[in-house]
Amino acid sequence: MAARKKSKRTSRPGKGAQDIHLGPTRDPGPTGSVGCSIVLIALVVIGVAVVLLETLG
Repeated sequence: MAARKKSKRTSRPGKGAQDIHLGPTRDPGPTGSVGCSIVLIALVVIGVAVVLLETLG
């Protein structure tokens, strides 16, 4: 059985797997701001609950 000839792949210089692929940036839209506000409100509520438990307990 004859050995296969290795194909010579010519790759462009500077195009490695580690390069940053520049493309259109993704706009988070309204859901991104809603999620951020939910997290912010949750943090405030937890902070108020901790303060109340410390003062009343």
